[in-house]
Amino acid sequence: MRHSLKFLLCCAILVIISPFNLPAQQQPGGGNGNGNGNGNNGNQNVGGILIDADGIVSTSPTRRISRSELKDLQSAFAEQLGDPTLIEQNEARVLSLKQLDEALRSSLASESEVPPAIAYLAGLQRIDYVVIDPEQQDIRIVGPAEGFGPGPDGQILGNTTGRPPMKLDDFVVALRSTVSGQNEIGVSIDPTNENLSKLQNFVRANSSVTSTASAQRRIRTMATILGNQQVSIWGVPDDSHFALALVEADLRMKRIALGLDPSGVRGISSHLALLRPQGNSLQRWWFMPLYEPIGTNAEKTVFAIKGQRAQLMAQEEISDATGDRSASSVTRKSTERFAQQFTEHFEELAARQPAFAELQSLYDLALAGALIDQNWDRGNVEDAFPTLMQDDRLPLEVYSPPRFVESRSTTKKAGGVLLGLVGGVTIDAGRVARDVRDEGVSALPGTQSPAPEGSWWWNPQEGR
Repeated sequence: MRHSLKFLLCCAILVIISPFNLPAQQQPGGGNGNGNGNGNNGNQNVGGILIDADGIVSTSPTRRISRSELKDLQSAFAEQLGDPTLIEQNEARVLSLKQLDEALRSSLASESEVPPAIAYLAGLQRIDYVVIDPEQQDIRIVGPAEGFGPGPDGQILGNTTGRPPMKLDDFVVALRSTVSGQNEIGVSIDPTNENLSKLQNFVRANSSVTSTASAQRRIRTMATILGNQQVSIWGVPDDSHFALALVEADLRMKRIALGLDPSGVRGISSHLALLRPQGNSLQRWWFMPLYEPIGTNAEKTVFAIKGQRAQLMAQEEISDATGDRSASSVTRKSTERFAQQFTEHFEELAARQPAFAELQSLYDLALAGALIDQNWDRGNVEDAFPTLMQDDRLPLEVYSPPRFVESRSTTKKAGGVLLGLVGGVTIDAGRVARDVRDEGVSALPGTQSPAPEGSWWWNPQEGR
């Protein structure tokens, strides 16, 4: 009996290429590969990824802060917030874009940095309602919120749920992009056709029975041949936090798929664990929105948002000798099963891993922007919210654009895999925003009234 040694390239595809064969008594051992990058300019460690001077993306190791250091950071951050009511958890916090725009204008006139309360949108965790107020020339977003501050690794997280709060920068990017007509946002990480073709040629020439050590050397060679995967970003600036957060979510998903990182959720196995020896093909996985139809009222001034926000899709493809890809007529069960597991347990996954919670937030922010773009008929959004919409008034933080993801290799008991840590995310916010149904929806009490004087956020049931 001989073990079939398969090769996996995970990209906007995940490629399973022809096997080498190993003697039955020999089994491949651990993996090998590259993936360490070094941040530069003091701002290239974003969430859980690093971007080096060449634009190569890698996951960053978690640095746990000591208890005393964490306590000091949290105390200093609480002082910066100023308002003690921000630390309260609330199921329906309201943010007024009109008042937020004014608060930003005033803050930027007196300070060089945006205050943390504004930078993290008053601890907003999700958007459940978008409310348009024609009389007040205002738009309000409503959703659960909680206190927030530095977590054990220094990342800003919710004090109760551990989820990262929504970020002003991400909302502004989504709003500016959708209002300018960019309803489709996405990221894709792909090998070049040239390198795919070289990889297939190498496998065809090196598919003989071999020893474990020789097979593992071949796998490492394949990772070198495949080289860097190219990162493509559209719909948002490639140097924005929004773009980097998309890349991180996709990278984290692929690392789970390939068995490099644990999911932390029972019920999600790696694709590597699900894989069985089969013929050659390409597996493509990508995130897409998952929402229920949006409920509204007859006037289309209140929009209720429901659903788990994100799902993972799967599609097999075929690659020809030149590296060009086309859709396959059949998608194998292991490919579909991994996507199904990921989707079924996505809420649990988001509760454990901030990158996936942040992906849900990005979908919400893009959808809110699309709803505003399609339903705001009170003149230009740029005129209504000039600080939020104009870069010369509110320039956003920029990062080194992600350009490449390195290929890697690893092995498992009954075979080996070549790993290109790549994939895709798409956000067609315009399409989701058009799936609206009049269900007699009414906003929560207090969300349609004018904002309390001097406030850009409030908890309506408390009369703030």
